[in-house]
This record gives sequence, structure tokens and C-alpha cells, in this order.
Amino acid sequence: MKSKAINKLSFNLFGNLISAQVVVFVFALFLFSSCLKKIDGVNELNSNIYDYEYSGECWFYIDDAYSYFNDFGQQFVKIEAVLPEEKFPGLQPNLIFITCNVNDEQEVIFNSYINTKGDFEFFYDAQVSSDNEYCLEAGLYIQDRDTTINKFTLCTNL
Repeated sequence: MKSKAINKLSFNLFGNLISAQVVVFVFALFLFSSCLKKIDGVNELNSNIYDYEYSGECWFYIDDAYSYFNDFGQQFVKIEAVLPEEKFPGLQPNLIFITCNVNDEQEVIFNSYINTKGDFEFFYDAQVSSDNEYCLEAGLYIQDRDTTINKFTLCTNL
């Protein structure tokens, strides 16, 4: 009797062990076969302004450029630019970050909020240039990676 109970117990343990191994093997097979597959087209993503390899046209335009004097009597040139709604992909956040500079002056990170038309506006206050040409370089700032992508430069004269 005792040997039959031991044999039955050892068979149950051995059977459960094999069942557990089979379950783990099948789970690992599905996990690795699906997770390690290459997703077709990922390397060709380049049409969205947030794609790192964006290959489209400039995503913003210069809306206005004008000279003004601040409260201390110093003259500056304000370059106002717009990221139009149609250039922005899919769902729009309320806020994006844009790095910009004019004529290689200090780069700033601009917090751009969505306006009532669905566009994002940003600007740069530049020093007055003797040749009266102002080139705005802007890129999309990715905060969690502390990097700027897809920089473009547009120039204007006053």
C-alpha cells in the first residue's frame, strides 16, 4: 500500500513538473516569437514632424517680423512663427516645446500653447542686425530625452 501511494505521489509531482515545464515553454515561445518580430515600416517612419528621421518640408512659417523698443529703450526685433494645425500629427497636446534662435544667438526653449485656431505660436526677440536679415532656426524639443529634432531655418527681412 505504502509503495502504491508513494508511486502515485511521485507520478503526480512528476506530472505537475512536466506540465509546468510545458506551460513555461509555450509561454516563452509565444513571448519571443511575437516580441522579437520586426515591425514592418518602423524604419521608414519619416512623415510625422515627431519622427526622428522626418523628411518632410519645414513645419513652421514666419508670420511676422518687426522692430520694437522695450521698457528700457533697447531696440529688438520680434520674429513670430506658427506651427499650423495641418502640420501637426493626430491628437494635439495643449503644449509643445520648441527650441529656437535667430542669427545664431542663444538658443531658448519656448513653451508653445495651442491657440483657438489649433495652431501653435512661438517667437524670438532678437538683437538688431546690421544687414536687416533675420534667420529663425527652430526645432521640436523632446523633454524626456533632452534633445531637439527636426530643425529648420527660415529667413526674413524687415
